[in-house]
Amino acid sequence: MSTAAPPQFNPFDPSFTETPYELYAALRDDDPVQYSELLCGWVVTRHDDVVALLRDPTVSSSVHSATPTPVTEIELQRLAEQPRAGRTVVMMDDPDHARTRRLMATPFRASAIEALRGRVHERMHAALDVLAERGRTVGGPSTRGAAVPVDFDLVEDFAYPLPVEIFSEMLGVPAEDGPKFRHWTQCVARSVDPVLPDDERDECLAGLDEMCAYLADQAELKRAHPADDLMSHLVHAEIDGERLNDLDLMSQLVTLYMAGHEPTSVLIGNGTLALTRHPDQLESLRSDRSLMRNAIAELLRHDGPNQFTRRITTRPTTLSGVELPAGAVVYAGLASANRDPRFWGDDSEVVRVARPDASKHLQFGAGAHACLGSHLARLQAEVAFDAILDRLVGLEVVGEPVVATRMFLRGLTSLPVRATITPRP
Repeated sequence: MSTAAPPQFNPFDPSFTETPYELYAALRDDDPVQYSELLCGWVVTRHDDVVALLRDPTVSSSVHSATPTPVTEIELQRLAEQPRAGRTVVMMDDPDHARTRRLMATPFRASAIEALRGRVHERMHAALDVLAERGRTVGGPSTRGAAVPVDFDLVEDFAYPLPVEIFSEMLGVPAEDGPKFRHWTQCVARSVDPVLPDDERDECLAGLDEMCAYLADQAELKRAHPADDLMSHLVHAEIDGERLNDLDLMSQLVTLYMAGHEPTSVLIGNGTLALTRHPDQLESLRSDRSLMRNAIAELLRHDGPNQFTRRITTRPTTLSGVELPAGAVVYAGLASANRDPRFWGDDSEVVRVARPDASKHLQFGAGAHACLGSHLARLQAEVAFDAILDRLVGLEVVGEPVVATRMFLRGLTSLPVRATITPRP
């Protein structure tokens, strides 16, 4: 145990944005259940404590269960102004959570998602075809028809737009409106952070208002003219004669857009960077594609998008010897738990695509609130990494990666790369 005072958790520190993992390691060792004055809540970083929180049926996901603090009071005030933000399924407790989740579940079952593989494959490869043509165009007439090295941004040109397009197609939203959703989902992703400057929060909420107004119009169209898409299913879904009301429908559509897009984009970007930094593992995966599913789980464990999830205790709860009172706000460190050597072993900081227990990662949560869209995220990532391995020859990072300044959802906003894009196999 270190004799120095443990570091204080501060998501606004530039070193946290660059890489939070050194801080997580120090907290796990010296202060695994730390009270944050900034967040007015407890930051929990050890694997077993995080799992205990996620699986505890008495723990709440609703901020209404919290003992009032300056942070929760600001959130409650904003929820009073915009109640739909509090009706998302991820912030509900049972029985509302179970009812809403059942209404939403059918299109996200593994078999339904697997049926999308061909369409996802086509979109991924079409995007690489466009990038390859860009390289030939830049190279001039002498490169026409040839495979040439192309400089592009793997996040901006591939990892970020494609999941938006794919989810828009699933939802039944016109493809030409995809760019709007890229902005709106960024607003939603940023708005979940517990502490934001007022101007940023206002900008995020304005984007959320625009998104909800658009989706409300689309929902009206689906009520009148249902189609074979996700929005039509949600508009008309019934269990025991109940449907989603308008408030819940908008809340779930916004949540699904973020959950169906942002984590997948981050996984592709972060995962590609991690593999370039572990070239032996990149080659292992390239030579043995049977490792792909396990490799996706390992990349989620190593540097996945979801850094924290928030829970509220409803009774006194002891974690690593620290007793939290009922009503305590707890930030469960998913990303820290995913690198805790107490569970993962001494090589927890490195990527091993054949790691035997990689599927036990906590990126998709656990218990009743386990992520509804996990099958969709995995399928898109599998197809994306197969395409990257098949067609990006000599892939290298040629510029500084840029990381988003967010606490809850951490991911790259830019990854400049160079590769020769070969024809489709």
